[in-house]
Amino acid sequence: MLYHIIKPLVFIFYRIFYQLQVKGTENLPKEKAFVLVPNHVNGFIDPVITGLFSPRKIRFFARGDVFKGRFVKWLLNDLNVSPMYRLSEGYSELKKNDKTFEECRRLLTGRKAILIFPEGICRQDRRVKKLKKGLARIILSVEQELKGSEDILIIPVGLNYSAPSRFRSRLFINFGEPVPLSLFRSRYEEDKVKAINECTRQMEAEMKKQIVLIDNPDLDELYDNFVEIYSRQSLEEEGKDPYNLELEYEKNRILAAKINALDHRNPEQAKALNSKIALYMQDLKKYKLRDNLLRQDRLTRMNLKSILIDFLLLWFGLPLYWIGLALNYPPFKLARKMADDKAKMKEFYASIFANLSMLLWLPYYVFQLVLAQRFSHTWWITLIWAMLVPATGWFVLGFYPVMKKAFGRWKLLGLVKKNKKEAERLIYEREEIVGIIRSLEL
Repeated sequence: MLYHIIKPLVFIFYRIFYQLQVKGTENLPKEKAFVLVPNHVNGFIDPVITGLFSPRKIRFFARGDVFKGRFVKWLLNDLNVSPMYRLSEGYSELKKNDKTFEECRRLLTGRKAILIFPEGICRQDRRVKKLKKGLARIILSVEQELKGSEDILIIPVGLNYSAPSRFRSRLFINFGEPVPLSLFRSRYEEDKVKAINECTRQMEAEMKKQIVLIDNPDLDELYDNFVEIYSRQSLEEEGKDPYNLELEYEKNRILAAKINALDHRNPEQAKALNSKIALYMQDLKKYKLRDNLLRQDRLTRMNLKSILIDFLLLWFGLPLYWIGLALNYPPFKLARKMADDKAKMKEFYASIFANLSMLLWLPYYVFQLVLAQRFSHTWWITLIWAMLVPATGWFVLGFYPVMKKAFGRWKLLGLVKKNKKEAERLIYEREEIVGIIRSLEL
């Protein structure tokens, strides 16, 4: 029951929390049994946000140590979540997986859909961790039981976050082509161990196709800086939509491939480039500037007319912006503070922040409607207020980046006035970095 009540609410709030785009939902079958196998980087956000785009009800399998207490067990079960125990939780707990494995068999033989993270661990990096063999062992045994009467499909999923823990960061979800388990049927009949290994390797290979991969963890920062400096600029230069997350994802895979190729060819050069760009980004942070302000096409558009437009936008937009903040932001502010205090691992920061924001905003919204009705005693004023709150909230989300860009341009003008040589140095340095990125070979 809770699953169906909460799903539409979560769908709305997660689309607010992240700038979200999805590809490949047509790969999700409407009748056949299937297993979703995503990469795992963002705590409880990952399974929920993946399942939101399935036309069918998904049974999730989460780490067993979460299932503590009678109420929590009831709640998670009602939300369609089952435990999957790990060796790190103790051998005695591991024995409980017999019941979990049996549940997987029952669901798959009944043409249901399940979601399991085959990596078995949650880490915020740009690599697929070595997959556990347990999933392949379960699904291949079920496939054998069915004796070809039904074909179970494995569907790899790529969760590509720009910054998993940050509000309004970008997320591109990529549902890959289904892999039928029938491919491993004959091998499983001949040699179960080899078939399990082959299936696990195939899953890992398919998962890697759906995400941006950086081979060397020391170069994750270099990749992030490449994306910030060049990804959207490159799309604009090619006449493509820089805000299309699928196009950005494809561009980012090329940038990642350039970094991996450079690191394999000349690791010292990759390390030096990483240090050079990191120093440039530190300078921007010192002057409270964003990189895109220093793009040549942006600089040529900065004139008296653009400054006047910025002023008028802020003059007329800021009052409504502050109203929108007052009507919507306090729950998010409180949720952020609680996440800062409670999240011991960065992988679970967004899980606390996003879900608490939703849980706190709803009563805050209802409270405002109660006050509107009590003081106005008029239903139509309450109705107007009910529409005003989310409308001003959407305005805040749209106006905030506009406001940041305007203030950023004024900060750049202030730097030019105060220290023109330093501003010119940063502009030159950015052009040099862009030139290096363009020249890198795949």
